[in-house]
Amino acid sequence: MDQQAFEAAIRSSWVVRESQAAKKLLSGKTDTGGRGAVTGGAHLDALVTLLASVFRDAGFPADAIRFRSGIELPGYFRPAKQWDLVVLQGEELVAAIELKSQVGPSFGNNFNNRSEEAIGSAVDLWRAYEHGLLGRLRPWLGYVLLVEEATKSTRKGRPRSGTLSIDAVFSNTSYLDRYGILCKRLMTSGLYDATCLVTSSREPEAPIRQPDPEIGFAAFVGAITARIEQIGVLPPRSN
Repeated sequence: MDQQAFEAAIRSSWVVRESQAAKKLLSGKTDTGGRGAVTGGAHLDALVTLLASVFRDAGFPADAIRFRSGIELPGYFRPAKQWDLVVLQGEELVAAIELKSQVGPSFGNNFNNRSEEAIGSAVDLWRAYEHGLLGRLRPWLGYVLLVEEATKSTRKGRPRSGTLSIDAVFSNTSYLDRYGILCKRLMTSGLYDATCLVTSSREPEAPIRQPDPEIGFAAFVGAITARIEQIGVLPPRSN
């Protein structure tokens, strides 16, 4: 995967996000915090398109690779859910990928929301698969998360423990650290086949970071490619 194309896709998310926020202000509509920048959607479209190209380059026809429309998949605990990228092989689900972003200032509340969404979506999909709603082929499930690098996301601290002690791994961690733990455990627990954590600030020339190569973009794309080769059900390439 072209690193330059990947970084361009990440930077475009900030451009689209700011454009959406500006449109909200011009229309006289406001949202709390930075919500106005994401309620318009599409800020991660460039990254979705880049991931779709992995399947297209492997030989999947355009109508098998779906984003923006045709992305609803059956659930078990709910009728259906829209995923960001869906790849089909006839009546079989080959892959489903969820892409999310997290920006300030409310990193605390949103960390819990993002965690619950990621866990719940995966559990729902796997239960739907077990009940024969997604075809016989075991689908490949991926999760990509872009987090803003900011003072509040990088400052270390101790989470509230409540009645019982928290897992020691979360002690003296920043929200970026906790997102890294989340992404790795989503993968090692088997809820997702691969996860990817990317960080970036709002500054146009700021570096784009991948805190852990194991959950970096190259590893994520490599996992997709390995799965495509493993299932051996690719459609023939058209001339």
